Amino acid sequence: GTCWYHSHFSAQYGNGIVGPIVIHGPASLPYDIDLGPFPLVDYYYKSADELVHHTQSNGPPFSDNVLFNGTGVHPQTGHGQYAKVTLTPGKRHRLRIINMSTENHFQVSLVGHQFTVIAADMVPVHSYNTDSLFLAVGQRYDVIIDASPTPGNYWFNVTFGGGFACGGSLNPHPAAIFHYEGAPDALPTNPGVTPRDHNCLDTLDLVPVVPRNVQVNQFVKKPENTLPVELSIGGTPLFVWKVNGSAIDVDWGNPVLQYVMDGNTSY
Repeated sequence: GTCWYHSHFSAQYGNGIVGPIVIHGPASLPYDIDLGPFPLVDYYYKSADELVHHTQSNGPPFSDNVLFNGTGVHPQTGHGQYAKVTLTPGKRHRLRIINMSTENHFQVSLVGHQFTVIAADMVPVHSYNTDSLFLAVGQRYDVIIDASPTPGNYWFNVTFGGGFACGGSLNPHPAAIFHYEGAPDALPTNPGVTPRDHNCLDTLDLVPVVPRNVQVNQFVKKPENTLPVELSIGGTPLFVWKVNGSAIDVDWGNPVLQYVMDGNTSY
């Protein structure tokens, strides 16, 4: 399946300390070509360290741009370059899409093509077709792209749903290019249509190829197995995540594991 790694010191991974991991194994459908990982990431001109302080008082800002496999085009100046993925006409390609962002949740679509989903978060699933996918931070989808349309150049688009409740970007049209082998090397001309709004919601009807059955009564909500999680804004204001009604006070000189070793649960 497809996974990724990232730094765990504060928000350090927002500075780019991330990367893909692929563990090869059986797939739920055959394909001809593995295109490998295709990471998507929100990109900020300020460092993650600066943005942590901004976010605590103002909430998460819009990203300055979105990068596809590490590259992108500046929305105002046009500097930079579009990420380009090459498709072979008539072949079935496996693409491993990863959202490595710190804040942005993405809706993705490929103009003129369908995605055949074969895995989600390292779990092979019974395949289904869709014209767009929603990826929250950290999520991965393995899809098959059938290169049967007319050879040419096609936009791979990112859009934001839910009224920007799960992120947004100052780049109004983040995109990459999927280029057919043998076609002229040019920018796509068809912008495509905006996909349906996923409203920041995951797909709930995924069916794993290898089931792991559990009793429904093991997941009945009870006080002893429930930890409410919420995002609250104080009078300052200060944005904090609360678990079971309490926000952690992070002291970088005393890691949480030290509290655990000392038997101290007052943090």
